[in-house]
Amino acid sequence: MRLKLLLILPLIAALSSCGSPKAANGDYVFEIYSTNDVHGKVFDISYTDSAPLRYSLASAATILTEARERAGEERIILIDNGDHLQGDNSVFYYNYIDTSSKHIFSEIVKYMKYDAVTVGNHDIEAGHDVYDRLFRKESVPYLAANAINLKKGRPYFEPYKIIERDGVKIAIIGMTNPNIKKWLSQDLWLGMDFEEIVPSLETWVKRVREIENPHLVIAALHVGLGETDKYEMENPARYVAANVPGIDVVFAAHDHKTTSEYIYNGKDSVLLIEGGGRVSSLSKVTASITIQDGKVVSSQFKGQTIPIEGVTPDSGYVAYFAPYFKAVRDFTVQKVGRLNNSLSTRDAFFGPSAYIDMIHSLQLKASGAQISFAAPLSFDVTIEPKDLNYQDLLNLYPFENQLFVIELSGKEIQKYLEFSYGRWINTMNSKSDDFLMLNHGGKGERGKFKNHFFNFDSAAGILYEVDVRKPEGSKVNIISMADGSKFDKEHNYSVALSSYRANGGGDHLEIGCGIEKADLDKRVLNRFSDIREILYNQIKADGSINAIVLNHWKFIPSEMISGAIERDKKELF
Repeated sequence: MRLKLLLILPLIAALSSCGSPKAANGDYVFEIYSTNDVHGKVFDISYTDSAPLRYSLASAATILTEARERAGEERIILIDNGDHLQGDNSVFYYNYIDTSSKHIFSEIVKYMKYDAVTVGNHDIEAGHDVYDRLFRKESVPYLAANAINLKKGRPYFEPYKIIERDGVKIAIIGMTNPNIKKWLSQDLWLGMDFEEIVPSLETWVKRVREIENPHLVIAALHVGLGETDKYEMENPARYVAANVPGIDVVFAAHDHKTTSEYIYNGKDSVLLIEGGGRVSSLSKVTASITIQDGKVVSSQFKGQTIPIEGVTPDSGYVAYFAPYFKAVRDFTVQKVGRLNNSLSTRDAFFGPSAYIDMIHSLQLKASGAQISFAAPLSFDVTIEPKDLNYQDLLNLYPFENQLFVIELSGKEIQKYLEFSYGRWINTMNSKSDDFLMLNHGGKGERGKFKNHFFNFDSAAGILYEVDVRKPEGSKVNIISMADGSKFDKEHNYSVALSSYRANGGGDHLEIGCGIEKADLDKRVLNRFSDIREILYNQIKADGSINAIVLNHWKFIPSEMISGAIERDKKELF
């Protein structure tokens, strides 16, 4: 693989450098903007009631239009740092419903003049048909140097892009999140492998520096921030800035955090920047450089995250995408079926809930499995009895997870649940102790979960209790199967769960159950379609849905937790 890269890189360099003008001596200022984790937030109003939205690319377009008018087209560079093909009906519709029209994202890339687009893990989740179409047929400038085409031994997407402005060469190296193999079913990334960020980036920075001789090198990484002195495969942005030489600016993404900071790399400071998620902020880097005899003799990088809330949407953008909005809205507001009782995602954090048990019931019925695992995927959504539309289904189940059935032993099921509740609730010694594992907010601030709530799995198909007084690893007591028959720890059971979890997401199977990553696929008994699609088809077929609480489990003792639950509700919501 490395040999093939060595052979193709000189050819790439020769082609890219032909006719390149040399930068004149002098000072240059470039403004480099980045969106990240857009998750389909492309429209400025809602589909259902046309209410204005706080954030969208329509408002980001205003800032970019003004920047180009002020600084000039040649001085503006625009990057998207991944996760744009999932999270809203705008992209769902063009991913899977209308596949004959130009995809809305490729039109956005063209309209907003994106120079480079990093591949995010949720973009791979959309599937080969979607991202291959955008990359190969609709010319989206996708970058992912660490996504390797196994047949060809080179990057599946472009590894980097050279942007030349007035002779100044700016290299953008893109990398996707290598944890994709852990989160997504292999059919979504068939024919690819994903290298870890640090060794891959070290190789590409060195190659690009040697072959392209750029004036600036930017790393656009779809990874979270993490820490400077600790390498994390999912979130290594700070570590990269501190430890990978040859980079001027690091753009981060993935964890939806907002920062602009300098990281010392032992020789100089590297600017690291990330702009939140869902277009809440726009990242801006002002790069000021001085060139003499073709070389950079001084450089300065200033970072800023620009809040989007309150920025007037760009009228030209809104008008251009009005036909797209109408198509998505017409799809979104169509009636799916009737919800006969209210659902609240809040309830799922404090015990059995109609919301999670609706998913459990769906998974058990669709798969024929004996046991179901599921977690809340939305933090705070309430839907009263009403006619449901597709937006309601997206609010309840926002991810494109497939339904899997795997085989686990009774012992592994016990360990799985212990792992889940060990990251969900505290061990309580008195009524005054915290019930949930929270980071408490300051005065006037809401508390937040210490761990991701989408990893708070409960089970259906078995009857069990979770004792808050017991230490981590000993909280769960499985009483029986749901029908009253014996639950046997030595017996193997079929378990329905999401593809994210079946592939190791959340670490329930690998760390919780102790199953090796290489053995996860051997546990798979069956694969079904997208869980939201199954929910859609079920409601369509039945005409309505009664979401009932199964009460297959409970927290005990009730007299200890009742007051603590009320305190935690007030702090969270």
